[in-house]
Amino acid sequence: MKKTLLTAALVAGFASAAHAETSVTLYGLVDGGVGYNTQKTTWSGDFGSGSFKNRGFEFKNGVKNGNRWGLKGTEDLGNGTSAIFQLESGFDLGNGTQAQRDGNRDRLFGRKAIVGLTGESWGTLTLGRQYNAADDFVAPIDPFGTGWGQAAVGSAFGGSVSARYDNVVKYVTPNFSGFQLGLGWTGDNNKQTYRNDTYGTDWDAENKSNGFTFGLGYNNGPIQVGASFDYLRTKNTFTGTPDVDTKVKVWNLGFAYDFDVVKLHLMYGQQNDGAIGGIGLAEDIALPDFVGGVDYLGDFIAVDGYRQKSWLLGLSAPVTEAGKVYFSYTGNNIKNKDLFDGKVTSNIFNLGYLHSLSKRTSVYAVASYGQSKLKTSSVLGYKLDGQAKLKSTEVVLGLQHRF
Repeated sequence: MKKTLLTAALVAGFASAAHAETSVTLYGLVDGGVGYNTQKTTWSGDFGSGSFKNRGFEFKNGVKNGNRWGLKGTEDLGNGTSAIFQLESGFDLGNGTQAQRDGNRDRLFGRKAIVGLTGESWGTLTLGRQYNAADDFVAPIDPFGTGWGQAAVGSAFGGSVSARYDNVVKYVTPNFSGFQLGLGWTGDNNKQTYRNDTYGTDWDAENKSNGFTFGLGYNNGPIQVGASFDYLRTKNTFTGTPDVDTKVKVWNLGFAYDFDVVKLHLMYGQQNDGAIGGIGLAEDIALPDFVGGVDYLGDFIAVDGYRQKSWLLGLSAPVTEAGKVYFSYTGNNIKNKDLFDGKVTSNIFNLGYLHSLSKRTSVYAVASYGQSKLKTSSVLGYKLDGQAKLKSTEVVLGLQHRF
């Protein structure tokens, strides 16, 4: 009997020690709701006149935050250093399919897939598919962050403040009295050579992509400040065709101050010679393609010569112990003189409410109205006067549970 009790105590002790050194956590969130949305584009000018409308009352999937599940873990290596990993997969609550896709390929852990080392004294080093530095330091300054449907920061800033990159090596410093810095590099290089000695049909192809992401932030007391800069270069060469060489440059700034009664949020940013993760609401402007369908503005505008300026003014305030209200006005101004003489201007107004039922469960409501206007006098050097206007409305009532 005594041996049995001793054995049980030893097993329990070893189990506790192992648990203290290594841990793996299953986590996630489930978010869904119902809502109404409508988008209508009207156009007129040298390319004719007409309209395109899309509307519906429907089930909404992952509005406040994208649905996800994941695994994350740590192992204590001693001397204040731990090994870490995180695998995170997105999914559609409405039909159960994977959310992140690349062409015909589904990404099992498309939201995040990293392994790394972390230490309280020296910081965190991670490798794999992960977010840019702006997601760490700038995106949280928007009162709606990267969620809430059309109210999200991406409707005006595109994906520049929260972009996922493949093949990333990223380092983030420890927190020094509220100050932190992050730096990452991403790259890929693929070469192909074909030689046909019989027919003489030879060709060479090379696809190169590389870039870096940089960010810094300060978050202490009522003050929150964030800044980021991303540079991405993609070069594609193929025998007999012109080289494609794009160099996208993006920077963003954010500032927030908490007055206790209300919190003020401010952001400003620019994208040059291309866009990261889309151009925002203006991407949905539908234009006639003269063969019975529509083309969307974002399909061709975000290339060399592209210039986008984006801004945000927001407020957030607690109204009860469990409830909080959010407001933001966001907008952007887009030009590309290499393609057309003209501009695109967007203005978006958002109002949201979040009520916490518990630490893990909440209900929310959001209403968003946006407009994007396109005016042009020439395209690719040819006179083409025209204008287009997009009106977009989204209203959603949703429920979210975290685990």
